[in-house]
Formats: sequence, structure tokens, C-alpha cells
Amino acid sequence: MTRGRPVKRRKRRNKEGSIYVAKRSGIKYWAFQITMPDGKQSKPKYSRSLEAAQQALLKASAQIASGVLPSDMTFDDWSEHWLGTKVNVNQKTLDQYKHNLKYASGFFGKKQLDKIQAHDLEAMLKAVREEGKSSTTARQVHINVSGCLGAAYKRGLMVRDVSEQVDSPKAMKRKPVMLSREDWNNLITASRKSNRELIIEFVLKTGMRISEALSITWEQVDSDEASVTVGESKTEAGAGRTIPLDQTLLGRLTALRAKHYQLQMLYRDWNPTGLVFCTNAGNINSYQNLQNRVLTPLLKEAGLPHLTWHHLRHNAGSYLLSENVPITAVSKILGHANPAITMGIYAHELVEDLEQVREAMAKFG
Repeated sequence: MTRGRPVKRRKRRNKEGSIYVAKRSGIKYWAFQITMPDGKQSKPKYSRSLEAAQQALLKASAQIASGVLPSDMTFDDWSEHWLGTKVNVNQKTLDQYKHNLKYASGFFGKKQLDKIQAHDLEAMLKAVREEGKSSTTARQVHINVSGCLGAAYKRGLMVRDVSEQVDSPKAMKRKPVMLSREDWNNLITASRKSNRELIIEFVLKTGMRISEALSITWEQVDSDEASVTVGESKTEAGAGRTIPLDQTLLGRLTALRAKHYQLQMLYRDWNPTGLVFCTNAGNINSYQNLQNRVLTPLLKEAGLPHLTWHHLRHNAGSYLLSENVPITAVSKILGHANPAITMGIYAHELVEDLEQVREAMAKFG
């Protein structure tokens, strides 16, 4: 019998996907991968025959070409793609997404999206609580996973949005730790022993978010006007706001600026962006490191209760209101979108002067 020439398979072009032989537990499979719209390779899918792998690859290619992602995507596949679309979120938020979606992956990561049920999410949230995590943490996990699954539903990858069938845990309201006037003064005094602790007085007196304070550069500090202008902020209202500085704090900042100038003369590449609160190496600081190495040790040394950077910000707002600074001004200093937000947070700080109300009404005769 005459044999014909062997058929040479055409090499696939870029982004068409690939098929290859893979062994799992000693068994031969045909695996295929395809390039997703975000440029990343999909996780391999396995078939027992070459023909089945080719058909599956053609189907997936056709779906992507028509703007629809493969219908057999698992939660892991989709969450990786979804994270790749989050280009306009800050790194801290993105890290939170990754952490919470990785946690969810332990419960239904290998499941196809359309096979995920409400009880899968309920089992995940139950595990969060059983691990001793707060209801606030459980709520954040639910929010992130719901966002991911909701996007899959909008893309037609799920028949229904199962996350809407699961109630979101209620966040636990924590009562803020408030400093007395004496404790406030003791903390500021303790923070003046070195430049390392200067950021404590800075946050306490400006009411800045710690992320805002760590991004402040010397260009944003105006010595002539005794003020500092916030750059990037968590909120649109917070960006670009100007906060006054008292002379004592301004004096400490001026001394630190002179020290930074000397270091930059000695080491040309030191602190190239001009950060006010940089590390000894001239790099941006981590708020977690500052909490563990600066704020917490200083609080213990001063005999004060545990405080976070957000507690300092809250104390700044409370102190200004206790000094009868108008709530509209406090709202602007804190970077709130409107005074109603400030009122909702600090209403308990406003003293009800009933005698003042009585006197005002008496003027009507």
C-alpha cells in the first residue's frame, strides 16, 4: 500500500492559543491555552483526545473574538482577568482585592462560574467568622467577591448574580479612642524627642489621612503662608485642600527640611522626590511600619491607650469642634465632601447648649 506524505500541522499564529501534551497522574492528556483579551494566557484546560482539545480551543477562540469570554471559566480564571481590569485603583485597594479573592478561591476557586451557588458564599463568610475575624472584615470580603461575581454576571458568564442572594454582614461600629487634653499634650510632648516621631504631631494637628501625610513633599509645604497643601487623596474633596500649620509644628518641619537638604548635598540620589516623611534611605514610608515602630512604642512609653493613625485624625476633628471651630471649616480641613458627612461622624462631639437656644427664642418677645 502506498503511503502518502505526512500532513504537516500549521503552526498557530500569535494569540491563537496552543495545544500540547501533558501528563497528570501518569495519564496522557491534551491541554490547551488561549490568550485572553488582557494579553494573559488562560489556565490550561485538559482533554483526553487531540480532536476534543482542538474543538474546545476553536470554541473558546470564537467566543473571545465575539467579545464573550469562555463560558467554562472558573472563579480563579475570571478573578485573575477581573483584577487585570482594575487599572485605576490604588495599590492598597488592589492588594485588598487580591487578598480577599485569594481567600474566596479556597472555597470555590476551581468551580465554573455558573456552578457557584449562594451556599458557597455563605460557607465562606461563616469560615471568616469562625476564624475570629471581625464582621467588618467579613463585610469587606463579601463586597470584593460580590464585585467580582457581579461583573461576571454582567458579562453573561453567570445566569444570575448569586452574591445578591447573600446578605452582606453588618460592619462593626467601633467607638473611637478619644484623648483627654492632658493626654493630647503628653503625646505631642513625647513626639518631640526626635524627627522620627514628627509625623505623629503632624497628623494630630492637620487631621490628614496617613496616606496623604506620607505622600506630602516639601513643595507642598508653604513656610511663608504657614500651610500645607494636600496632593493625592482618597476622595475628590480631599485633594488640593490647604491646611494651616501652627508655628511650633512649622518650626519642626523647617528644621527637618534643613536636615534633608544636607543629606541631599551629600548623597545626590537621596530622597529624589522630596518626601517630608521618608525613610532613612530616602524612600517612601509604610504606614504599617510606622505604626509598629514609631506610634505604638511611643504610646506605650507615654502610658497612653492604643491608637491608630485614623484615631489621630479623628481626635484632630474632635479637638477643633471642641474649640468651637465652625463645622464647615472642620469639614474642609478633614477633606469631607460636605459638612453633612462631618456632622454624621462628629455629632456626638457637639455640645447641646439649651440655654443658648432659650435665649435665642426669647428675643422674639
